[in-house]
Amino acid sequence: MYSKKMQYVIKSVPTEDKQALEDLLNQMSDEGWDLYTMHEIETDKSIDFNCIFMREKQEDDKTDLDDIVNITNFKYRMEKMLAAPTSPYESCKEIQLKITNQKDRIKRIKSQLESDNLSIDDKNRLNNQMSDELKQLEALKQALVNEISPDSMYTSIKEEKFTINLSEEILDLVSLDYSDNLLAQTVKIRQDLTERLGYVIPHIHFHSSDDLGANEFCIKIHDVEVFRTVVFPEHIVFFKDELKGYKVTDDDFIVTDAITGRKSVWIPRDRVRDFWIKGLSASEYIAKAIEYISIKEVSDIMDYNDVNKYVEIVLEKNSFLVDNIIPDFLTAADLKYLLTCLIREKVSIKNIVYLFEKINDYANEPTKEDLLDKVRLAFSKLIIKDLAQDGELKVMELSDETAEMVSGFFEEDEGESIIRIDAADVNKIASNINKMVKSKKLDNPILAVPMDLRHMIFVILSEFVPNITVLANEELVCDYNIKFIGKV
Repeated sequence: MYSKKMQYVIKSVPTEDKQALEDLLNQMSDEGWDLYTMHEIETDKSIDFNCIFMREKQEDDKTDLDDIVNITNFKYRMEKMLAAPTSPYESCKEIQLKITNQKDRIKRIKSQLESDNLSIDDKNRLNNQMSDELKQLEALKQALVNEISPDSMYTSIKEEKFTINLSEEILDLVSLDYSDNLLAQTVKIRQDLTERLGYVIPHIHFHSSDDLGANEFCIKIHDVEVFRTVVFPEHIVFFKDELKGYKVTDDDFIVTDAITGRKSVWIPRDRVRDFWIKGLSASEYIAKAIEYISIKEVSDIMDYNDVNKYVEIVLEKNSFLVDNIIPDFLTAADLKYLLTCLIREKVSIKNIVYLFEKINDYANEPTKEDLLDKVRLAFSKLIIKDLAQDGELKVMELSDETAEMVSGFFEEDEGESIIRIDAADVNKIASNINKMVKSKKLDNPILAVPMDLRHMIFVILSEFVPNITVLANEELVCDYNIKFIGKV
């Protein structure tokens, strides 16, 4: 009774239109909604009745969108002020108060029953009323037992793996009535990542948040914030340096893009011209951020349940591959490491059966890093195919000086390899790469390095150079025209 999930909906009608209000109340009542509260609000053009209706969430209300996002926790400002207590402590105090009031009502009925002047009809009526009140008291006592039971606390031990918090100014982006709907963009991103990388991102839960600034949103993975920036509904964002000759006005917003670090400008939609390069709407930008974080944080997003789904696909196609390598040659942790490393570098694992075949071929490799290198070599044609443009691949190289500097990061101590990274050296390498990226106007810079350094260099540089791809020299297959554009 006190832990039911409720649904809320807000409807507005002009205060002067009494017939519209009556029709609204009748319609919502017929659909099973109860009037939660009604207030007058003043808009720019009129004074309206703002009606909040509520009902218990129905099992058959689940739609396909419920499998994509969870927006049941949204509360608008008026709902927040009027919402019933939700914490166990508040609920417990409320039930105790109701029990006290219920006992008082029972006492009053009992006092009336003790009167000598009652007719038989009055006595029967009071007895029936007493019976009903006692049943309600028992229900309240049971609710209190459930509320104070420690078992109920276990239901709160859960987490939302992937959440996006929205400030009040941009909540309309998840409304089904909004033309540029964020939920549809979320479906598009999930479908694209599945088809392109074989990577299925988990449910995304959207929440409103009072802790964000105006027009801000943030992304959390396992309740840890990993991304935050602003978007502006009814605006389109462009990189500032790509709008040649455009003069920024007071209606525009200039911000630093949180993904690329480049200056961007948000321009009102009605001032954007069709012949311009394509910009991104607020919903499209959030979707882009979702894709960016999904790949960047894949090692924290993908769990062992996800890994097991890939294993099940292979089991169905060729159980020998799984039986032969798990767990004798490869543990679940090793497999997760391998899959997340590939996805993190945007290497598709969609052909999962073939991937398992290659893992089976190289299962005797001494380390996970060696296995990763061999699997990447097996996938090198596919990797280059996705990177090449018009049969050509523009590649940067390490200079002899930089290669020697990077090699110096490795030290041997009592037979163990230790990596000691100098921050100044890393910043120097990243700065040189970014300068070349800017001068060559590269959207997706590619760096070729020795195989034994490849993975470590990617892990380091990916924090400083957006969209960088690091390839091993051995991965540069001759099927394409490899064009070396400079050394860093």
